[in-house]
Amino acid sequence: MLGFDVPKESFVATATAIGLLVDGARLPVYLITQWREIAAVWPLLAAAIVGVVIGTVAGARVLKRIPHPVFRRLIAVLLFALGIYMIFADGKD
Repeated sequence: MLGFDVPKESFVATATAIGLLVDGARLPVYLITQWREIAAVWPLLAAAIVGVVIGTVAGARVLKRIPHPVFRRLIAVLLFALGIYMIFADGKD
């Protein structure tokens, strides 16, 4: 998506939507097969949900302050670093 002049808000929203669709498709399977384990860690799950909401609100505020060219450059650098890491990772992580 960096090859197109997509607004940063749309870039983030698209990545979020893809993540939600992928994880949302697996969630029913986890709930059916591992509901006891999930119920056992409900406090951790609740804390994670609160963290996600706080992070989303904070991230939206930070995103507004980042100029579009800086955002594009930052994403490009992060993707490059991730690619380099994946090339040299030994697969044990």
